[in-house]
Amino acid sequence: MAGSVSAEDRDEMAIPSYLHRNPAMRWMAWRRLEVVADFYRRINAAKDSASGQTVMDFGCGTGVLFDELGQSANKIYGVDIVLEPARILVAEWRLEKVTLLSPDEARYRLKPNSLDIIVAAEVLEHIDPVESTLRFFRERLRESGTLLVSLPTESALYRLGRRIAGFHGHYHESNAATIHKQILAAGFRAVRLKKIPAPGPLAIYWVIAYQPV
Repeated sequence: MAGSVSAEDRDEMAIPSYLHRNPAMRWMAWRRLEVVADFYRRINAAKDSASGQTVMDFGCGTGVLFDELGQSANKIYGVDIVLEPARILVAEWRLEKVTLLSPDEARYRLKPNSLDIIVAAEVLEHIDPVESTLRFFRERLRESGTLLVSLPTESALYRLGRRIAGFHGHYHESNAATIHKQILAAGFRAVRLKKIPAPGPLAIYWVIAYQPV
């Protein structure tokens, strides 16, 4: 996957983190995904017809969440500007439920009120301005749907971790606290929030589930 994209895109997707030689960096890369997956399972447990869901993974990156999403969805849209890593994974794992789209294709093909769950893991911090993307989410999500996001805090501890991991470029336009407020202003309410690895100054990521209001 790393060899299929530019060095900048590789680092922006954090591809090296998943097999990083530093065990703490490797643990954190997978831990945030574990929490997102746990939130996803909890969302499905609260729904009556989870098996018939349509899910969009916006900013899908490598597609590492596709298998988990496919456990309870019958249709998954993987959306990203750079799709080659996800194409590799879809082909290797033979994920027939997944359709890959560019952001422009998603805006054109996905109809209003057509999505049950939108996952946006480690992507909104890259988008400036983010408001049009949040409007797109609000319009495409069903009234009974859920928006599930993970966001970096951009705290001193987070920035230290990025340096240790070997990432030195400028990739993020915002942070968890700011984007959380923007999501609320876009017509959502937070129903669940977890800070990892711990609250307060130790928080490196926020994972949040929202519902439309």
